[in-house]
Amino acid sequence: MTAGSATVGSMTPSHGGRPAAVAPAIRVRGLRKTFGRAVAVAAVDLDVPAGAVLGVLGPNGSGKTTMIRMLLALSRPTAGTVELLGSPIPLGAGQVLPHVGALVEGPGFHPFLSGRENLRRAAAAEPLLSTPAIPAAVDDALARVGLTDAAGRRYRAYSLGMKQRLGLAAALLVPRRLVVLDEPTNGLDPAGTREVRRIIAELHAAGTTVLVSSHLLAEVEATCTHVAVLAEGSLITSGSLAAMLDGDAPLLDVRTPDVEGALDALCAESVGASAVSGGVRVELNGTDAPAVVARLVAAGVAVHEARRARTGLDELFAQLTEGDR
Repeated sequence: MTAGSATVGSMTPSHGGRPAAVAPAIRVRGLRKTFGRAVAVAAVDLDVPAGAVLGVLGPNGSGKTTMIRMLLALSRPTAGTVELLGSPIPLGAGQVLPHVGALVEGPGFHPFLSGRENLRRAAAAEPLLSTPAIPAAVDDALARVGLTDAAGRRYRAYSLGMKQRLGLAAALLVPRRLVVLDEPTNGLDPAGTREVRRIIAELHAAGTTVLVSSHLLAEVEATCTHVAVLAEGSLITSGSLAAMLDGDAPLLDVRTPDVEGALDALCAESVGASAVSGGVRVELNGTDAPAVVARLVAAGVAVHEARRARTGLDELFAQLTEGDR
């Protein structure tokens, strides 16, 4: 999906036997935020399919956090509309936000209270969490982010990574339909980053929609199903990550010791191919991967591996944010 257009949502059967579109978890139209003459977010249109993991990417100052704050009713837009889980924001914030977990611009807790005590206070404010259920919910959330052993320590003694973990625990105190994470791996070591990746995968598997703002392209590529790229407050592009990385011309990388034989066999079938390190790169125009492999095997070419060739997210991001728009 490109700027100004809408993502096609998934489909479910309707009572009339025809598929009905599932409402997007997040729907934004004409979203704009200005501070005086400075434009932080400019006329963004965006749909996030229910159950997707959306990575929001952009250089510093591109408007990522400003947009997230408007989604969560932490800041009013100058213009445009926002819907979360089918409810207008900020009008329906009281109804919908209990179903939304968020970690935005770093967590804020009482420095002289322990991690567990801070989390209990956060749990007490959860409309969907009964008082008797608070202790178990707190313990579960602490265990989920790996803070059980440090739960009794004062928050002021926590490292930056531990503070991030506690903020993430607060977002996960109850089952959520939508989770919004602004730079969730900030300050985390590699083990902590892997834990966040695991948690996002668990949320996705449970059907939760996740929005992740990050500057770590490798993490987005590893965890997200969809991507939105912002630059200078404008939405450059958004849509399925797999479709973006596949690009307009699908390619197949075939690893083989017989490069010349592979090129001859494919040329005989009018299939475009070129030599690359360790094999050949095949253009899948008018053919598909199984047909290419079958042709090579039939010609006696040893095929050690075949996989779709993709543009890396770092290369795609550079093209989108640094190239002509």
